[in-house]
Amino acid sequence: MLDALIVLVLVGFVAVAWHDALTARDLARRLSQRLCAEAGVQLLDQTVALRRLGLARAKDGGLTLRRWYSFDVSTDGSDRHRGSLRLLRGKVEEYSVPQRVTEMPAAPLLH
Repeated sequence: MLDALIVLVLVGFVAVAWHDALTARDLARRLSQRLCAEAGVQLLDQTVALRRLGLARAKDGGLTLRRWYSFDVSTDGSDRHRGSLRLLRGKVEEYSVPQRVTEMPAAPLLH
């Protein structure tokens, strides 16, 4: 009886952890799309990848998971750059997205 209870608790823990990971990844995807739109770049492959997972102390003193995600962007449709996003409790702590560079018109030559 105790063995079945332990197995049930473990299965429940795995299910909760899996659901939390999927929810966090979906949030990271939506946030990366918004950051790319604000930067004027294109999110490639419409996906993010979890690169790192660690424990962090939140402002209230509790332990929580900190997640690092990466994603690929294009500034002009033919290049590929790496963007990143760090989340703590569903809030963006830090991000890096390449900015689209707009060409400045050439200055007229002075004679």
